[in-house]
Amino acid sequence: MFLLVSSIFYSFNASQIYAKESSEKMIQSVTTDKSMYNPKDTVKISVKLTNKMKDTINNGTIEVKIKHLSKTVDAKMKQAFSLKKGQSKYLKFEWKAPTEDFKGYLIEVDAKHNKKEIDTDTVGVDVSSSWTKFPRYGYVWDFTKNVNTTERINKLKDYHINALQFYDWKYRHHKPIGDNLDVWDDWSGRPIYGDAIRNYISKAKDANMVNMAYNMAYAAVTGYEKDGVKQDWALYYSDNNDRGEGQFKFKMADETPTGITHLYFFDMSNKGWQNYIFKEMNKVFNAFDFDGWHSDTVGEWGEMQTADGKTLYVKDTYTEYLNSAKKAIGNKYLAFNPVGAQGIENANVSDVDVIYAEIWPWDRDSDGELYDSYYSLKKEIEQSRIESGGKSLVVPAYMNYDYGEKNPGNAFNTPSVILTGSTVYAAGGSRMELGDNGNMLSNEYFPAQNLYMTDELKNHTEKMYDFIVAYENLLRDGQTETKNRIEVPGYKNSKYGEPNKIWAYSKKDDDHEIIQMINLLGVTKDDWRATDGEKEKPEKVKNFEVKYYPSEEINSVWIASPDSSDGRSKQLRFTKGSDKHGNYVKFKVPSLEYWNMIYMNKTTN
Repeated sequence: MFLLVSSIFYSFNASQIYAKESSEKMIQSVTTDKSMYNPKDTVKISVKLTNKMKDTINNGTIEVKIKHLSKTVDAKMKQAFSLKKGQSKYLKFEWKAPTEDFKGYLIEVDAKHNKKEIDTDTVGVDVSSSWTKFPRYGYVWDFTKNVNTTERINKLKDYHINALQFYDWKYRHHKPIGDNLDVWDDWSGRPIYGDAIRNYISKAKDANMVNMAYNMAYAAVTGYEKDGVKQDWALYYSDNNDRGEGQFKFKMADETPTGITHLYFFDMSNKGWQNYIFKEMNKVFNAFDFDGWHSDTVGEWGEMQTADGKTLYVKDTYTEYLNSAKKAIGNKYLAFNPVGAQGIENANVSDVDVIYAEIWPWDRDSDGELYDSYYSLKKEIEQSRIESGGKSLVVPAYMNYDYGEKNPGNAFNTPSVILTGSTVYAAGGSRMELGDNGNMLSNEYFPAQNLYMTDELKNHTEKMYDFIVAYENLLRDGQTETKNRIEVPGYKNSKYGEPNKIWAYSKKDDDHEIIQMINLLGVTKDDWRATDGEKEKPEKVKNFEVKYYPSEEINSVWIASPDSSDGRSKQLRFTKGSDKHGNYVKFKVPSLEYWNMIYMNKTTN
């Protein structure tokens, strides 16, 4: 493999910039130049160092290793450096990605002084030719005249976001492209600048991100008839539906500068409507270099009827509509949001490229169970994987919702965000949570930036995204659930995410058996949303035993966590035995803070 090292040097006034003690990290950051790479691409790695020690470092070394799970890939890269007290330096490394597609890697970086390790860090690298296998969805919504698109894309790139939803960028829902492509007002009266959209798209493509144009699947606003939308295509509440009467509509605001306050909905199965809106979306692709359409709904509102009196449920129209939409937009990507996961089974079997569902705790799954618990999220992610033929469900679960609306300007509850993220990622799903300027969502209206991330949450989120990239081939690459027995002597454990227990369940693929272990000890409620902004931090446990009954012979045991060792895999000693439940392997887990993944190789490594 081709390797290259170089360095860039600059200096700071340490007395002005750094007030903390010399025990702080020397490796300030490890980043890559893109969010995702094609096979055989050159991966450019940047390591920022700052000497916060008491003395000058004259014989320092940075060592870089590339790992795929527990295996080292390619030769170790090294570069010597010297740093005076308070000075900073960027070291640059290049690595040529392997030819194998859809693989995750962890770049391990070690700083040494006089051959003694003084600091470590890691970063994930995704080598994939398409974002659809391992989606990491983000968003942008600020399309003002002077928005710094470079800064915002770089922040999202460092989280490895590989697709962006352009939220409320359009002119009107039924007419996304207006007459003026330089500047226009959206439905709410916000000014939208065409150059901001173009710059986002350009910068995102440079970072190998996909750009998705947001628009509703079946909605129009005031003035739709003069734009060619026929009233004969409209949806109406049926006589049996007590949720409303007359035309099906949704109130967005009491008043706006544009006079637009409502969405009006149309029959997704009506070919007239389909032809109209698909043509409008293709106008979008002709005007801007978007890569696809993120199509939205307002969920299932009960029995409706068409202008000619036919009754229907909107969710039953999803599959045919989406297949027609995908055909109409050609080689563009299609994502779709069946709000509340109502009708998600119909979206899952359609031709969409990515499956996505905005989850709300009052909606119910196909078994009639509420989506209000950690386990309910895991259950839907697994069910959607099966129904869709292996796709990874993107879940925009809005955290601390009520707290954010009542207390804007405050911080997210960190444990609640980490636990919900751990739940989704361990199950093989993904999140829609990060967007403009590194902000995190707490509301379905993306411009409502009610809450902020603390430094602790930012740091953990960075490590979480590195982790899901590095271990994507164990998290969502064909793994299936098992019913294998897991024992944690001394601690209550469960497969169902119950409070005050260790949540442990198992999966397997051709080469591995995997235990996902999430810590709910000391957590009194299993509500994933923590809408009131309250959630206890789990009680960290150390040096505890696990007894696992595998499906096949195990030859090595490894542990990895976004909570410790910068996500590096550590090998565990284990013993084998058998009892009345069958053959088992037994090992000791060093610690569990939020989430551990234990993976066992079936073949000798």
